[in-house]
Amino acid sequence: MPPETLPIEFLRAAAEHQAPEAQLHALHLAMVRAHVTALPAGTKLPTLADLSAVLGITETSLTSALRRLDLEGEIAYSYRGHRYRLGPGEQHPFDVALDRAVRDGIREGKHRPGDALPTGILAQRHGLDVEAVPRALHGVIRDGLVTDRDGPAGRAFYVRDPQEAVLDQVRTTL
Repeated sequence: MPPETLPIEFLRAAAEHQAPEAQLHALHLAMVRAHVTALPAGTKLPTLADLSAVLGITETSLTSALRRLDLEGEIAYSYRGHRYRLGPGEQHPFDVALDRAVRDGIREGKHRPGDALPTGILAQRHGLDVEAVPRALHGVIRDGLVTDRDGPAGRAFYVRDPQEAVLDQVRTTL
């Protein structure tokens, strides 16, 4: 059952098995996630004050939960500072340039199969926090161009060999 459909009592009980601060954080995140994911794609989120009042949590806790949902690609901040709900599979607007740069780099041979992507540099060049890189790479991972795995450079995002991606697609269709 997805988190947005879990009864609040279940979420509270599950949180009891964590340290008190982590319990509260997990509960607040679950509450905010359930509220936000129930909204249709493209819906502008209420103000912090209004959402805080509806959910009965502090604006500080709410801001932390919204940041997490932003990093996961559930919501996005517009350039005007409004928050809105992203649709399933919709690319975060701040990720477009990094996604395009990785695709272009692979196509042009700048990022070759087996290379670890320079995520810190990519994030800096495209105005993203390093924490947002996994969200920004979601499309190239989904399309089989990049994988998140252990490799020669440790845990990193590696450019996939195109033949490996084709073999994986064949395996999943069998």
